[in-house]
Amino acid sequence: MALDNGRGESVHDSVYNALRDSIINLNLAPGTAVSEKEISLRFNVSRTPVREAFIHLSNEGLIRVIPQKETQVSLIDMARVEQEFFLRQSLEIAVQEPFLNNCRPEHLAELEKLIDAQAKSLSKNSPADFIKYDDAFHRIFFEGAGQDLCWEIISGMSGHYSRLRILIVRNSGIADEKISCHRNVLDALKNHDAAKSRKLLFNHLNIRNDENLLREKFPDFFVPEVQTNSFDVDFGGMPRLE
Repeated sequence: MALDNGRGESVHDSVYNALRDSIINLNLAPGTAVSEKEISLRFNVSRTPVREAFIHLSNEGLIRVIPQKETQVSLIDMARVEQEFFLRQSLEIAVQEPFLNNCRPEHLAELEKLIDAQAKSLSKNSPADFIKYDDAFHRIFFEGAGQDLCWEIISGMSGHYSRLRILIVRNSGIADEKISCHRNVLDALKNHDAAKSRKLLFNHLNIRNDENLLREKFPDFFVPEVQTNSFDVDFGGMPRLE
């Protein structure tokens, strides 16, 4: 983890951003124990900004504080992924129409550049850069539509979804498919076909199909699935057969 304070950030923001990037990119794997003391020594800062960053990350569901015991990077929670996916899908599909109504040629040109950048990151086997350019591609829609706040909400509340994306790109070999979809979305936008771009994005953003494979390969990264009991008992005390 590197602390980059060259952007005029506060110490708290720098610590928070460095930790969040490490968590999202899986450099700090789910379940990893972290401590205020260790992080403050590594970044050469006091414990106060580290504590503030931990609170911020806890509010995003990215770290889990176990009182009187330890603080851990949270496991990937598929129930939360579902909600983050719903948030992103809803907003991104809704923004296609206003984007087309307001976009300029430079927006489409930037989308083209970002697709090329993604392809180069793929050739360099850099999943983190691939996701960075992927996010930049999708952010253009919100910027062009004048809906920057919506993107800020998505970015700040999609940590579990983002980690699953990184895991998928690293392991399932679907990166080429993602780039192809981006090109198809761009073609639809160039043709002012909002309905087609919405349809493409609906399928493109759904990453749940790889869940079982990833659970098998990285069982320690995920919140365990709830085991259902066929003979559960209801509040009346009678056994209920499901």
